[in-house]
Amino acid sequence: MRTQAQKVRCKYCGIQLAEQDETGLMIRRNDLEAHYAGPGLVSIRCYRPSCRRLNVVRIPTAKAPGGAAA
Repeated sequence: MRTQAQKVRCKYCGIQLAEQDETGLMIRRNDLEAHYAGPGLVSIRCYRPSCRRLNVVRIPTAKAPGGAAA
């Protein structure tokens, strides 16, 4: 069962940068589309001209059946 995507917002200005769900992180901006599905950290620079701050998002490790990390 898919869960609803959580909006990832810039920690400084609040603009939406991406969406995150159990499949990973999805970034859509004009003709750009990127999907990151692996565990780890993703850094995203805010596209708002007055902000341009760097945001770091943690992508959790996928859980295998039985609760063990994949």
